[in-house]
Amino acid sequence: MFISKNHHKKRPLLLTILTLILLGMLFQNPSPGYADPVNYALEFDGWSNYVATKKEWIIFGDSSWQSTKSISVWVKPLAPSPVCTGPDPGSCQLIVGDRPRFWGIYRGILNGEDRIWVWNFDKSPTSGFDSIPIIYENGEWIHITLVHHNNRLDAYRFGFLAGSRESGMSLGADGGPAEQTVLHIGGGFTPPDRKYLFKGLIDEVRVYNRPLSGEEIRADIYNELSPPFEPALMAYYKMSNGSGLVLTDDSGNGNNGTLVHIEGQNPPGNYPLWVLSNLFGSGPTPTLPPTFTVTATFTNTPSPSSTSTRLPPGFTPQPSLTPTRTLDPNMNNFLFLPMVRK
Repeated sequence: MFISKNHHKKRPLLLTILTLILLGMLFQNPSPGYADPVNYALEFDGWSNYVATKKEWIIFGDSSWQSTKSISVWVKPLAPSPVCTGPDPGSCQLIVGDRPRFWGIYRGILNGEDRIWVWNFDKSPTSGFDSIPIIYENGEWIHITLVHHNNRLDAYRFGFLAGSRESGMSLGADGGPAEQTVLHIGGGFTPPDRKYLFKGLIDEVRVYNRPLSGEEIRADIYNELSPPFEPALMAYYKMSNGSGLVLTDDSGNGNNGTLVHIEGQNPPGNYPLWVLSNLFGSGPTPTLPPTFTVTATFTNTPSPSSTSTRLPPGFTPQPSLTPTRTLDPNMNNFLFLPMVRK
C-alpha cells in the first residue's frame, strides 16, 4: 500500500490541533466551585459595624408600622452570647430592629437565659416590655419571624409559632427625629460607647406591612423571593450586592441600607463583610432541604384520657402516649432539629 509523504506530515499537525482543542476545553471555563448564582450574607464583628436603612415611616409609607408589621431573618451567631447591659431585650445585641431599641429581634443573656428575643415595648403599665424567648444554637443558622398585629406579638421559629404575647403599638412617632425609628440590621450604636452590636451572619431580611401566618412563612422559608413581589413586601434585603457599602432593597421600593463602620474603636474593626451565605445552594454546599426533622421528647407523664391536643406537622405520637398539652417546638420538652447547614 502506498502512503504519501504528505500523509506523514499531516499526522503531527492533526495531533497538535487535537491537543490544543483539549487544552482549550480544560482551561477555557474552569469550574468556579460555587453554584450559580452565588448567594451572599453579611458578617458583623459585634464590635464596630452595622447597617442602617431608613426610618420606618418611610419604609412603610406611614405610621402603620407601630401596630402592624412582620420581619423575618436568617441569622447565624458566631460567638458566645454576652450578658445584656440592662433588664430588657433592648439592651442586648440588635439583629433586626429599630434604632431607639423599642422593638425587634435581639440576642443576649437576660436573667440567666441565653436566647434570641422577639420583643416590643408599648409603654403600657401592665405589659411594658413584651418579650418572647427563642432557643438557638451558636454557630448554626436559624430562621426567626416577628409578627405584630391586633395588639399581639407572635414569634416564629423556622415558621412554627414559638410564643405569643399581648402587645400594643410600638413606641415611636411618625416623622420623629432622624436618629429615631430607623430600621437597623446587625446592631445599634449611641455615641460615644453604648453599643448593641451583633456578631455573626445575617441573610434574607424581609419586611412586610401585614401579618404573616406560619403557613406563609414556611412556604418561602427555604427560597429567595422572586418578582413580581406582593405589595405588602415593603423591603427585601437578600444581600444581593456581594460588595460595596450599599445594601440594596431588592423589593424595588428603594429602601436601601448603608453599611456603617464605627471609627475610633480598639481594635479598629471594619465595615460589615460580604461572605457566602451557605443558604439556598450558595457555594460548594448542598441546597437546603425543603423539610426538617422533628423528634419529640416528653418531660411529663402523659395522661391517657387527653385526646384533644394538636400536634405539630410531621409528628406522630406512639400509640401508648397521648400528650396532655400542645407541644411547643421552642420549649425544652421538645427536641427540634431543623436540617440547616452549620
